[in-house]
Amino acid sequence: MAASKSPDPPSGKHPSPNLFSFWRKSKKPTADSPPWTRLYRRFTLEELRIATLNFDLKLGQGGFSSVYKGFINGGFKETVAIKKYNSLNAPQLFLREMEFPAKRDHPNILSLTGYCIDGPHRYVVFEYMPRRNLHDQLHGKTDSKTLLSWKRRLEICIGAARGLEFLHSGNPLIIHRDIKSSNILLDKNWFPKISDFEISRFVSRSLSESDVHVSTVVAGTVGYLDPEFLWTSHLTMKSDVYSFGVVLFEVLSARKPMLIMEEQEISTGQWWRQCVEDGRPGEILDPRIMDEVEPECLTAYANIAYACTNIRGSERPTMADVVKRLEQILLFQECFEAHVPFYPSCLKSLIPPPKNNERLTSTLSPPRKNEPLFEIEFQDSDISVSDYDSDELLRD
Repeated sequence: MAASKSPDPPSGKHPSPNLFSFWRKSKKPTADSPPWTRLYRRFTLEELRIATLNFDLKLGQGGFSSVYKGFINGGFKETVAIKKYNSLNAPQLFLREMEFPAKRDHPNILSLTGYCIDGPHRYVVFEYMPRRNLHDQLHGKTDSKTLLSWKRRLEICIGAARGLEFLHSGNPLIIHRDIKSSNILLDKNWFPKISDFEISRFVSRSLSESDVHVSTVVAGTVGYLDPEFLWTSHLTMKSDVYSFGVVLFEVLSARKPMLIMEEQEISTGQWWRQCVEDGRPGEILDPRIMDEVEPECLTAYANIAYACTNIRGSERPTMADVVKRLEQILLFQECFEAHVPFYPSCLKSLIPPPKNNERLTSTLSPPRKNEPLFEIEFQDSDISVSDYDSDELLRD
C-alpha cells in the first residue's frame, strides 16, 4: 500500500465539531438483522466527510480500497482509520470484513468502531494505529526513525502469533488467508494487531481436525502464499502458519519475500530455507541488529520459521506451538542479557511424538540436507508477481 503523509488539522477545533457527534437516525436493527448492525455504530456519509476533511487525510491506497485518517466524537477526541472500498466487489469485501464480530474480541485483533453504507461505496471505521504496519517499519515506508530492536521484533511476532492462534481456536475457526507484514498493524506502543479479514474463511469444528479445510479458489499475496494451498486449493489453518513463517523470516532479515534481481522477481523464501538447512542462519540476520541476538536464540528462531514454512502442511506446527516457542525464545534472550542462567531444554521441539515407527525429529535440530526445498514456478500458474509492491491481492 503506498503511503502518503497525512497532515493533522491546523487547530484543535474541528470545523464542524457537532455534526458528527450524532448517530444516524434510522430504523433500529431487528433480531433478523446481521449481528454487526447491532454491535457497531452506523455513521452517515456526511459524518465521514467531515471527519476526514472531505476525504483529504489519506493514509494509503490499495488495490481494492483507500484508507483515510479521521476524527470523531466532537473535535479531535478520537482518531480513527476509515477504509473506503473502491472496487465493484465492495459489497462482498465489506460484508466479509464485518462478519463474525466475535473474532475481534482479542487484544491482538484490530477493533472495529463502526460502518457506513450510504451511497455507492461501503466504509468501515477502525481504531487508528499510529505506527502504521510491520511492513513499513521493516522496509522504511514510514516517518519513524526508530530501528526495530531484536526484542521488539520478538514481542511483535509473539503478539501477532497470539492473535492468529485466537482465530484458529474458535468455532467456527477463522482462516485469515492473507497473513503478511502489512496486515500486522502497530499502535503507539508497538503493540501488534492483525487486520484485513476481507478474504478470510470460516470453517466449522464439527469436522475432524484432519478434515478442517475449505476447497476454494487460490487467493492471497504472492510470497506469503502456502504452496500446498496453491497446488491443491485446500485451505487449512496450516496455510496461515506457512504465511506467518514467511513473516518470521521477513522480521529476522528485514528482506521482502519477493525481491527484484536483474528485472526478475525471485522468492527470498528459498534462500532463507537453504541458509537454515546449511546451518547458516547468521546470513539471514538483519546486520543492523547482529550484536543484539544471542546465537542460540537466532538458531531457535530460524528453525521455528523453517518449520512453519515446511512444504508439507501436516508437518507444520500449530499456532499454539509457535506462540509457546517464541515466548521461550524471548525469555532465553532476556536471561542472556541479564546474565541469568537459562536451561536450554525448554527449547526442545514442541512437535507431537512420532506415530508408529516414524523417527522423532526436532524443529530446532538442523534440517536434513536431503530435505527438498519448495519451488513454485509462478510462470506456470495463474498468479502474477508483478504487482507485489502495490499490495494487490489475488481474490475470488
